[in-house]
Amino acid sequence: MFQRKYLIFLAVLVLVVLAWTAGWFWLADKLRNDIASFVEAQAENRIVLNWSGMKIAGFPIRFDTSFATPQGRWTKVDRSIFWRGADTSIRLFTEGPGIVSFSAPGQHSFRVLENDNDLLIDINAEVFKGRLEFDKSGRAVSLRGRAAPFQASIDGGPVVTIAETAFDWGHKNGESSKGEIYPDTAGDTLSVVLEQIDLTALLIKTGVLKTLGTKIETLSSRVALHGSLNPSAINLENLTRWRDAGGTLEVETFKLAWGALHVAGKGTMTVDQALQPVGSFSAQVAGLDKLLNLMESRGQIGRQRAAIARIALAVLTRTPASGGPPEATVPITIQDRMLSIGPIPLMKLDHIVWS
Repeated sequence: MFQRKYLIFLAVLVLVVLAWTAGWFWLADKLRNDIASFVEAQAENRIVLNWSGMKIAGFPIRFDTSFATPQGRWTKVDRSIFWRGADTSIRLFTEGPGIVSFSAPGQHSFRVLENDNDLLIDINAEVFKGRLEFDKSGRAVSLRGRAAPFQASIDGGPVVTIAETAFDWGHKNGESSKGEIYPDTAGDTLSVVLEQIDLTALLIKTGVLKTLGTKIETLSSRVALHGSLNPSAINLENLTRWRDAGGTLEVETFKLAWGALHVAGKGTMTVDQALQPVGSFSAQVAGLDKLLNLMESRGQIGRQRAAIARIALAVLTRTPASGGPPEATVPITIQDRMLSIGPIPLMKLDHIVWS
């Protein structure tokens, strides 16, 4: 009697294992077909994706999918973007419905062809992972992740190394609302944190690098784009339409620690009639006195101008109640392509030519 019950239990267990195994392989095959259908559907958006091999593992619970040497191409009327990536692995829905986790350490190359311009961007990261979330219609609505250490170069030029990079992007599909400050409520938000940015390889002989040093300790910001502006199609026509509709880039937080200069603030940016960036910020700045001394000693600012700046700083600077170096609450402006911190003109920005 006991032996019979044991055999029945064993038979049921074997059937469950067989059913589970068959179900896992059926779902794996369905996932493979769904990926193929997704790739085929992207062709309607002029996006071509391919890879040298795909493997689904993780039996009996997970569905870990890996792609060997993935590549992509996105073609528009006047622009083509080519991507060649490192081996990539993804996990589906382990963090919730519509969420895909990914890991893609190694080298990624991007080539952007637009009109007569040819731009090559190479990036490399020992750790590159994150998560991508889709809405019910299959559109990406958020992307977050980290890369460490992160290296980047443009057109085979000097490599900039960043010890730690973290990013968080989100998209909101808006509707027209006359009662809002921003009638078009569509927009994007982006948070970025960069730690230990090494600029040594750039070999830029500018006063800024001479004054502040070749390593930025921390650069972080959270920005919100108000108004419909496709980041992948920023051209003269779209940018003009965005500006005329009241589009702005709200810098909700900004922090910079670079040599003697420490800045924390917020503000708003847009573009002027010439489609050049203009902005106004309010910031708490520490180290302006040291920066001014360095610029004067190196002949980057005249003695009379430096004296006027010191008078303004003496009025603006206060020692925080919690202690620490004196801080000045100063305006930071970008106007006529000049970036100024309080009374100190820091650098002239290059003229941007939009296609």
